[in-house]
Amino acid sequence: MSERTGFVTPHKRTIGDVVVDGLLSGLPAGVVMGVFLVVVGLSGGARPGQTLGRFDPAGSGSPLTGTLMHLAVSGLYGVGLALIVHILGGRWPTWRRYGWLLGAAYGLVVWLVAQFVVLPGLGIALSDLSPGQFIAAHLIYGAALGYVLGRHQPA
Repeated sequence: MSERTGFVTPHKRTIGDVVVDGLLSGLPAGVVMGVFLVVVGLSGGARPGQTLGRFDPAGSGSPLTGTLMHLAVSGLYGVGLALIVHILGGRWPTWRRYGWLLGAAYGLVVWLVAQFVVLPGLGIALSDLSPGQFIAAHLIYGAALGYVLGRHQPA
């Protein structure tokens, strides 16, 4: 007999549940980061398509390809944080209250990996962003990711 609370019957979360939560939490966080970068780009005279085209790994500057690539990577990084939280969540049960802060720290780690490991090898226009803009965008992404992920975790 299962114990019901509210509308949902509790069940043990599988790794698949965690991965889907991370993927679906990474997407809106990626949108928030993208909007931030577009706004910053507009203030510097860049059109939205130019800013989004910087994410195009082929280097052709396609805004559609850049946007889709950015969202795909945002989802994958969301999976990473979801797995970390899944592993550590039992040891720190109140993490949801500070999910945005945990996410911001994760965003800083993602920035370090992007800045010093991924981007130097790709040679794409994304590396043309100023370091301050890039750090701020990743902190915003991480904070949004941690917030969204925390909102979708079972209590």
